[in-house]
Amino acid sequence: MKLQCSTAALRDAVQLLQPVCPLRTTLPILANILVRAEDGRLALTGTDLDISIKTHMPAEVSKEGETTIPVRFLLDALRRIDAESIELTVDAQHVAKIRAGAKVECSLRGMPPGEFPKFPSVQSQDAVELSAKDLHAMFKCTAYAVSKDETRYVLNGVCLHFGEKFDVVATDGRRLAKCTNASIKRDTAREIIVPTKSIGLIQALLNVEGTAQIKYSQSQLEVNVGQTTLVTRLVDGHYPNYEQVIPKNCKYAVELNARAFLNAVNLASVVTEKTKQAVIRVALKDNQLTISANTAEIGEVTDVLEVNYRGETLDIAFNPSYLTDVCQTIDSDQLVLEVTSGSSPAILRSGEQFLCVIMPMRI
Repeated sequence: MKLQCSTAALRDAVQLLQPVCPLRTTLPILANILVRAEDGRLALTGTDLDISIKTHMPAEVSKEGETTIPVRFLLDALRRIDAESIELTVDAQHVAKIRAGAKVECSLRGMPPGEFPKFPSVQSQDAVELSAKDLHAMFKCTAYAVSKDETRYVLNGVCLHFGEKFDVVATDGRRLAKCTNASIKRDTAREIIVPTKSIGLIQALLNVEGTAQIKYSQSQLEVNVGQTTLVTRLVDGHYPNYEQVIPKNCKYAVELNARAFLNAVNLASVVTEKTKQAVIRVALKDNQLTISANTAEIGEVTDVLEVNYRGETLDIAFNPSYLTDVCQTIDSDQLVLEVTSGSSPAILRSGEQFLCVIMPMRI
């Protein structure tokens, strides 16, 4: 195998695959990526058997072939090569030689490609297309709410619901984030659960202009963006009925400036960040929303925001990170806080597409 290609393009492609390749594994071939040169392009594949990624990039191929190269050492080498292009050759013993100009040469010992797992294929007609940026935003607004409790394995991922609308949902039992695209409709309702690790890798693919295609079956999800395809196994289980968790008729709705609200919560968090259980109070009274925190070890903070509120006096305790997660991931400057009492679930909304249900804390 022999080819020439852009150093930066190859580095970016290998960097995309590196997170899926395990450093410690009983199958040494999985620490390598499959490199195939043919038809004027280079195809690179990485997998941990649960998640597989394949990407293509242009190359000047003078001799076709394939091999596997240790992803860690290849990426380290490419990061240190200061040249616009490189020449990559592979001999019969699968030794990959990288040359950059007349003075730089690096050899990496690969492995025969015959042992590398076959790239999976999702055999399904169920597919949707939407803007890559829009899908990225939907995951960004919800993924933080995924449960880290491994005993509740169905919550260790993001739920994609296809039906009268397309919902992306995550919950850890104390909060629930949902983002909706009402323009995507399917005649038959279907839910799948995408593992947390896969969500992070998918987001890395989606931060580009263009279209994303989602294809799904009962056990696998395939995401196609540009020249890259990711296939992941799904979490096996049934997601809870999240619509039942969302309060339907909150008593009060308060419009907030998201930036001012975030700044106030961050300020109050200064005195709680080193405590075992961080708590801030949100009080509503006479056109004012007061955010406060008080700890004996550090001190106290109070910040008052002017709002349009004429209801009863309410005092609600929240985990501050639940509030900041919402403010830091939405793309809007406006939020609506919906509340009924100090002990009932609250909702933070942004437009018609996003909401987050947050349980108050009992103190």
